[in-house]
Amino acid sequence: MRRKLAAVILSMVLMVTVCQPVSVEAKSYEKHFEESGKTLLKSHYRTLLDGLGEHAAIIDKKKDNAFQGDVQSALLVDVTDQKVLTSKNALGKAYPASTTKVLTALLTLEHCKLTDTVTVKKDITFHESGVVKVGLKKGDKIKIEGLLNALLIESANDCAVVLADYIAGSEEKFADMMNEKAKELGATHCHFVTSNGLHDDDHYVTAYDLYLIFKEAIQYDAFLNIVGKANYTLEYETAAGVPISLPMETTNHYILGDYNLPDDIFMIGGKTGTTGEAGSCLIILTKNSEGKEYISVVLNAKTKDILYNTMSDLLEKTHK
Repeated sequence: MRRKLAAVILSMVLMVTVCQPVSVEAKSYEKHFEESGKTLLKSHYRTLLDGLGEHAAIIDKKKDNAFQGDVQSALLVDVTDQKVLTSKNALGKAYPASTTKVLTALLTLEHCKLTDTVTVKKDITFHESGVVKVGLKKGDKIKIEGLLNALLIESANDCAVVLADYIAGSEEKFADMMNEKAKELGATHCHFVTSNGLHDDDHYVTAYDLYLIFKEAIQYDAFLNIVGKANYTLEYETAAGVPISLPMETTNHYILGDYNLPDDIFMIGGKTGTTGEAGSCLIILTKNSEGKEYISVVLNAKTKDILYNTMSDLLEKTHK
């Protein structure tokens, strides 16, 4: 109830501040910022949410270039103390790629039970080459738990489409739900078109918006359990009743041990994203030996090495 009340009051504050409600229709990033961007920086936003128990770290745009990593956007938030430690272009438009699936997972956890069984409505095809997918076909039967694990661990794009169809009836209607949910969370600089994050010019986020969405998703134990896994075996049944078992491996190379976090920083979990337009992206939740937790975001690194090296450099700021 407190969370819903906070969202309602926040929405009213935004309406008063910008003289009109933030539309969920597609519009330019510049228009979004003109209408709603500055409201996130006002002190009453912190006072309002803190008073209702909905804590969010506030970013000051004037200080939003302290971090100098070779990426488009970066953000480091001390979740325990609700403080932005450093950032780079955290309110700037960026393409999210599969970090989009954090919001898809959040809506799934809000609207479904993990034990629900879904019957795939249609064959799913993609125009892009090399798209990660399970290969689900019309009539296949699979549990929500399996779809979520494949979505977040291996980043299976067809699982996102199946979830969107199951929850909203179509990807278009699900995208409306995504935009409404983002607005509810105060993420007013983003716009979603797909459930999986495959590129669309009108599908974009900011590092700060992604932080707000991820912060909500980690309230669910099921989400945290999945995004911290290294491996998973997906099981489902074809339309003909044939059982399928598919081994999967996480796309998070910190979890796989291919890259090292800074000393005294330990991985809890996160979500990657990669497309040609978005580059390499990552949002993660970590903690130190004292139990302090951090959310860190890197968007649009040109290579995987740059992504992980930049993320580690970003997390070094927790020691200062």
